[in-house]
Amino acid sequence: MRKIIRIALVTGVLLAIWGSAHAQTNAQIEQRLSAHLKAIEKYSMYTGSRDSDALERENKALRQDLLKYAALSSTIKYEFKSIPRKMMYIATSSDGKFRIYSWDTETGGTAHLYESIFQYLGKSGKAHSWSSVKLEGSACEPFYHQVFQTDAPTGRIYLADSTSTCSNSLADERISVFRIEGEKLDPNAKLIKTRSGLHNSVGFGYDFFSVVDHPERPVRLVFYNPSTKSFRFPVVINDKKFPQGRVTSKFITYRFDGTYFVRLG
Repeated sequence: MRKIIRIALVTGVLLAIWGSAHAQTNAQIEQRLSAHLKAIEKYSMYTGSRDSDALERENKALRQDLLKYAALSSTIKYEFKSIPRKMMYIATSSDGKFRIYSWDTETGGTAHLYESIFQYLGKSGKAHSWSSVKLEGSACEPFYHQVFQTDAPTGRIYLADSTSTCSNSLADERISVFRIEGEKLDPNAKLIKTRSGLHNSVGFGYDFFSVVDHPERPVRLVFYNPSTKSFRFPVVINDKKFPQGRVTSKFITYRFDGTYFVRLG
């Protein structure tokens, strides 16, 4: 009997949380997320008012809220205009079915540590949320700032472009493959064929100061061509001035051959 009562209580709490989330408007959700982000900025390890306990608490609360609100279909196309991009990057696919929210936890040093929450629409049209995992081959926790999409015989493929800030000068950028299969998100689709085999991501490290004169932020180094179903990123070489990698004007291109993204040349 006690077990049944406990189950009923837990179920009641979950339904109350779910109902509370649905009762809020997108504007109210935006205000709540913005409040967390402002608190994270206030207690940041990069400021004089740093407070590690408060910072951990706010990051946890933001993570929980995003997982909850990203499960609402009304939020996936909401623009969140009042949240500055420097506080949270929101990258959305052109079909509006896949979105990534990334924010700096402000807990790092010269290496910035980001967290990301993924939002997607399943086959049924229902919204789902999913928390990120560490990227294959990435040295730091990244933020996502571009999402491309490619149609394949097996379904739509999403290419997420992310950047990691590993130090004041060292950065890492990766293109990662995601697929929606039914109501599940597949973050490990190995559809990129490199010289070392099949992978779910490909990327490059570089010295940020070799591209510091680029006006846009984040610096745009990955480009996608929908007509040829190909993406490209720059060749990076090591030299005396930029030992961590100088970004050149030459490019490496991967094109979709109907099954895999294959390197050209």
